[in-house]
Amino acid sequence: MSTQLLLTFLYLAIFLCYSLLRNKNSLLYQWPLLGMLPSLLVNVRALHDFITEGLRRAGGTFLFKGPSFINADYLVMSDPANINHIFNKNAANYDKGHDFKAIMEALGDGIFNVDGDSWKLQRKLLHSLLNNSEFEGHSTQILTQKMRSTLMPVLDRAARRRTTTEENNQLVDLQDVFKRFMFDNMCLLVLGFDPHYLPDVGSDDGGRLPDCECGKAFDVLERVAIYRHIVPVCLWRLQHRLGIGIEGECFRAWSTLDQFLYGSIKRKKQELATKHSVSNDVHERKKLDLLTQVLVMKDEDDGADGKIIDKKSDRFLRDITLTLIAAGRDTITACLTWVIWCVTNHPAIEKKILKELRQVMAARLLSSDIDGEERGGFFRNDELNKLVYLHATICETLRLYPPVPFEHKCAVEADVLPSGHTVRKEERIIFSIYGMARMEEIWGEDCLEFKPERWISEKGTILHVPSYKFMTFLAGARTCLGKNMSFTQVKSLASALLWNYKFELIDDGPYGRPTISLVLFMKDGLKTRVSKRDH
Repeated sequence: MSTQLLLTFLYLAIFLCYSLLRNKNSLLYQWPLLGMLPSLLVNVRALHDFITEGLRRAGGTFLFKGPSFINADYLVMSDPANINHIFNKNAANYDKGHDFKAIMEALGDGIFNVDGDSWKLQRKLLHSLLNNSEFEGHSTQILTQKMRSTLMPVLDRAARRRTTTEENNQLVDLQDVFKRFMFDNMCLLVLGFDPHYLPDVGSDDGGRLPDCECGKAFDVLERVAIYRHIVPVCLWRLQHRLGIGIEGECFRAWSTLDQFLYGSIKRKKQELATKHSVSNDVHERKKLDLLTQVLVMKDEDDGADGKIIDKKSDRFLRDITLTLIAAGRDTITACLTWVIWCVTNHPAIEKKILKELRQVMAARLLSSDIDGEERGGFFRNDELNKLVYLHATICETLRLYPPVPFEHKCAVEADVLPSGHTVRKEERIIFSIYGMARMEEIWGEDCLEFKPERWISEKGTILHVPSYKFMTFLAGARTCLGKNMSFTQVKSLASALLWNYKFELIDDGPYGRPTISLVLFMKDGLKTRVSKRDH
């Protein structure tokens, strides 16, 4: 009897393996009881491309069936008509949902995680903080100062060492450098202090970069977000309670960030308690970090129509600062990394960008009202506005490599989409922003080509593309508040880097693959050799 039972299990195992291998390239293959989960797990290392192929075969929308014994179904889509319906025409029927908040629980009650009144009040608050000329000038000043004191010296040192030592020892992981730089930059903007994960020029570090615990913690939480979208809720919750696997890493990363943020909030409150004059100077406070602005803001300043946020509570401050730091550090790092990768891989595009930079720099040198420092390799905001081709290059990078490759929604009530698909009440929806860029129906037969020209009109201006087609900054009421600031920062960084340095990509590894994470970083980093550019 035992031998017969063993043979039965062996036969079933062989049949399962054979069927899995036979159908591994079909995302839409539905297994008995297990749904489409086995095919997804087999292809999880190329998750974004695999879902893209599934959307292509299904015509832009399909229902992902999870195991029948748990609630793990998702409606996956890239159809612009459906997206326009959900984000604009019938937006009131779709919110984040309870499942998303559980998946992203480390973000607490930050604006990315909430709906309804809480979302509305936070959006009003953040709009008043971010969208004013004083803060824009402050953020530009900090970015330029940090480029001069940390980013450029690190790259200068790498370029000098390349000329004096073996080339193989002079690889610089630009993605890691950008992560450190942007974390420092966002901490200055949000918290008002610099953790120096990218050391200042002249620091006695021997060329070594310090351990970046908070940066690693962010990376872990972003991997966990994808993991929780894939595996059954009961499984990841059990792992989280037991503190094992990636959920154990999540617990430790969460604790690391909490300790960092609550400590920063405590220090800021103590600092302000000894400087009462700061809270009375409305004009001066606008030049300070966002945490200080919130702490000195009067309750009526949030414009909340009588509904007051407890903006002084440590929990609220922790959630909002975590959200802002994560948004700035991760999205700009990912975008800048892919910009350098794409430009360096397309020499003709690099030449066009350099030509545009030379024209702007030549116009500056003809000016009689600049000092010696302004003749350096940084571009002012008014000059950035003239860099149309660079702007188009960034748009094309964001199209093909969106920093956040998918978005999540949940239906409040049942609905019927323009495509004819039925949405059930409380059904979860995944929008593949990564997949949208690779659909011929949306971007044409050349959708897989890196082509900045698609963004430039015949008049030489940037073409407007509807947000439900180019969804990198989301759409409708949830459109990213920091869109303009993000473009300014990426253009400022990319123009300075491409003007001052040449980047040589190494060809001894499978570089250029995206991570399977909430943020589309480059899987193996961006390792390059750096040299100074002669003009």
